[in-house]
Parts: sequence; structure tokens; C-alpha cells
Amino acid sequence: MSDKSALAVNRSLVAAVARKAQRVGEAAPSVRGSDWRLAVVTADNGDGTIAADGIPNIRCMESYVQPAVGDLIRIDQSSSGNWLAMGRAATTPQTWTTLTLASGYQNPGHGYTAAYLREGRRIWLRGRISPTSGTIADGATLLTLPAAIRPEGATAISWSVSRDAAVVPAAIRLEILTTGVIRTFQSSNLPTWVALDGISYTI
Repeated sequence: MSDKSALAVNRSLVAAVARKAQRVGEAAPSVRGSDWRLAVVTADNGDGTIAADGIPNIRCMESYVQPAVGDLIRIDQSSSGNWLAMGRAATTPQTWTTLTLASGYQNPGHGYTAAYLREGRRIWLRGRISPTSGTIADGATLLTLPAAIRPEGATAISWSVSRDAAVVPAAIRLEILTTGVIRTFQSSNLPTWVALDGISYTI
């Protein structure tokens, strides 16, 4: 073999080794360093971890609540190889989800249907609620929030919200209990409807 042929073989070998090293480095977090990418959730493991794109145990950040199969999420990998699910990527405009009212209550038709909007850990409520007949009794349960969107904390929280303006005062207190129950708190001048507009909290 000529020196020229041997040199060409050596160059090809060096190039092949370099390409192999590059591929290994791209796949090894200890070489590549920390990284992130988009992935699709394939399973919720029920223990604060999910599976996505063939990766079995990705730890969810506290801000990524209620993971669901099919979510497009951002995942981060540390240089030691550990994975974190950072949260959902925005794929479609966020929409309002209708709330289920307690028995004996309805959406009166003047104003928004009772619903919630979730933006990360922030929840917004809107809509009006009225009884199917009569007035809303003091302490009445209007609805129970789904477990996934109940306020954080160990105590009830409350808001002053609008009510039928023909009655004074034109506001009423609503409470959200730790069980997710939304109820009235008014001892007199019972309302014929109340609004959820203006209620916002974190989960």
C-alpha cells in the first residue's frame, strides 16, 4: 500500500471516530451538559412523575399540576441525567371550562355561564348563579370546585362579589372552603343571583 493510500485510510478512520464521538457526546448528558426539549406525555405515573417520549420517570415541577396523556411539555435534563417536567407548552388558546352547579341552582342567562380559566397555577372564575326558584339561602352551597383547581392553603378564603343590584347591599360574601365548596355568607337580604366575576386565586 502506498503512503498516499495509507494516509487516506487514516484520515477516513479519524473522521469515523470523530463522528462516533460526536454521536456519543450528543446522547450522553455528562458530556453534553444540561439540556431541554419538547416531549409528549405518554403516562401519568401517579407519584409526581410522568413518562414521555420513552423516558419513564420524569419528575414534575410543582407548577405542572394535573398532567395528562397527550400534553406537549418542556422537559429539562441535568448533566447527571435527571429529568424534570417543567410544564405544558401553549398549543391552543386557553378556554373557559364550565362548572357543574349544585342541585337547585342554574345559570340565569344574564351574564357568563359559571366557568373557570386556568393559567398555570392561577385560576379565574366568572359567571352568574341563581336558584331555580326563590332566593339563595345563607350558607348555601352553590357548587364544588374540581379537586385539581381548589385554592392552596388549609383555611377557607372569601370574596365580596356582585349580587342582584335591586337589593341593598349590592354585594355579598362568597367563601371557598378547603373541600372546594363555594357557598354564600349573608345573614339578611338574601339574593336572587350572585356573580363569580373577580374571583381569582392560586392552586
